[in-house]
Amino acid sequence: MFMFRVLNAVPYSNQQGAKDFIAGLHSFVTCNLLVGLAVLVSWKQFGGKPIECMVPSDFTNAWVQYAENYCWSQDTYFVPFSSPVASSSGKVDRSSAQISYYQWMPFFLLFEAACFRLPCFIWKYFAGQSGMKVGEILRLTTDEHNTVPEIRRENIQALCIHLQGALRFQKRLKMKNLSPHKILRCLNLKYSTYYVTLIYFIAKFAFLMNVGIQTKLLNQYLLPHSNPQQFGFDVWHSLWSGNETWKESGLFPRVTLCDFEVREMGNIQTHTVQCVLLINVFTEKIFIVLWAWYIFLGTLTACNLFSWMFAIFSETSKEHFLINHLEMCETPFDKENASNRKHVDCFMDKYLGLDGVFLLRLIAQHADVVFITELIGSLWKTHYAIEEQRSWRNAAERRSAGKCAEIGEGEEKNRHCARILNYRRV
Repeated sequence: MFMFRVLNAVPYSNQQGAKDFIAGLHSFVTCNLLVGLAVLVSWKQFGGKPIECMVPSDFTNAWVQYAENYCWSQDTYFVPFSSPVASSSGKVDRSSAQISYYQWMPFFLLFEAACFRLPCFIWKYFAGQSGMKVGEILRLTTDEHNTVPEIRRENIQALCIHLQGALRFQKRLKMKNLSPHKILRCLNLKYSTYYVTLIYFIAKFAFLMNVGIQTKLLNQYLLPHSNPQQFGFDVWHSLWSGNETWKESGLFPRVTLCDFEVREMGNIQTHTVQCVLLINVFTEKIFIVLWAWYIFLGTLTACNLFSWMFAIFSETSKEHFLINHLEMCETPFDKENASNRKHVDCFMDKYLGLDGVFLLRLIAQHADVVFITELIGSLWKTHYAIEEQRSWRNAAERRSAGKCAEIGEGEEKNRHCARILNYRRV
């Protein structure tokens, strides 16, 4: 379809992102559903006959077509069959019962579809600005050839090198307190140790807010303002009890009224005709289903958001995740050992940081347990080697400092202490 070809041509719309189940429900399932419904409604509007009016018998075919076109382009109004059409003044009270949304249904549905795609654009664009290439990481993670041991080891090694380089870069900027952007300091956020995690949660909040806004739009801006009935629970209750809502509520009426004027022999004649909005047969069902889907989608999104917050910000959850995989890897690991638990805390907080733990969680969603276990084991070996080297270096410095204190004054002490300082610089 032409529309999908256009979307694929938009930057960041066709790049691989995180295959998140909730994101897929929003940006793929719901978006395509809305586009399909917009096409269906447009076909009925522009390819069929969306409105038919009962006009006086003396109207010619041209006047019938004029009346229907006028009533479609102008707003009709709804008056229940049990209520009088005219007010006490004799004029039709149409301001409070005006129906003005049906012409805009396809555009409203397309606007909703674009809104459901927007959070994915936010995630793909801003995550791509970080040093961690999330798309490339997930491409290696989901490589179909990872079942081959040699290819899996190569991909794990490539991921380790990339993650270690990005983590070292973030740590170096943090330790040196560097700010590459001196004026627009907000741009320095992408060099932080939590940037990718922050963007992911912003996208999650955007998904949740979008569902809430779309539900609010259905109630407040689309439906008649004068009707106190709230679209949603009341409509479903009416349907469950067997009440045909269009006859009573006027939410999506099939039968409406339309006023138009005709010049006859220099006089202006006002006609009130009764019209059938066939489009509302589809519109009512569409929006009842959409409202229920939005409520379901919003509930799932909120639960998923809180589960991710617990997984990323809970120390217990992060420790449990790392320790479980460290126990399954080839490296001997005893979680009851206090020294190992201390190393895990250091590995989690100082080596990986928030973005490192988040990416490992994200990789675990895309890869099998063998891949993520070997990846965590490889990162753990590198971290453990660094910590052992640091411990050995600190011990050597303490011994050298002790010898420096034992040596008396003079050139020999100065040379020995200079060697210690040079060693520390290295």
